[in-house]
Amino acid sequence: MQTVRIFIITAAILAGAVIGVAQTLEPTPVPMQAATPALVPDAKQQAEMAENIKQLRELKAQNDEILKQQQAALEALDDLQKEADQLRIYSKRG
Repeated sequence: MQTVRIFIITAAILAGAVIGVAQTLEPTPVPMQAATPALVPDAKQQAEMAENIKQLRELKAQNDEILKQQQAALEALDDLQKEADQLRIYSKRG
């Protein structure tokens, strides 16, 4: 029974040592491929990019206008809420 315990403890210590050594070993470097040069877009791609940028700017302008309208609506709702609160206060007094 005691020899089994010694065997298990020895095996655990040995396994821990092997794992510790394996973790400290440096991994082998991975060979890297040479970077490919950047491709220069042709005239068609440049025209498509310019059109896409134009469309995005138009969308941004539309979104900004919608945001302004929403902000104005929120401010109007806040004013209505304040007026409703004032009416509630005056109705309780009176």
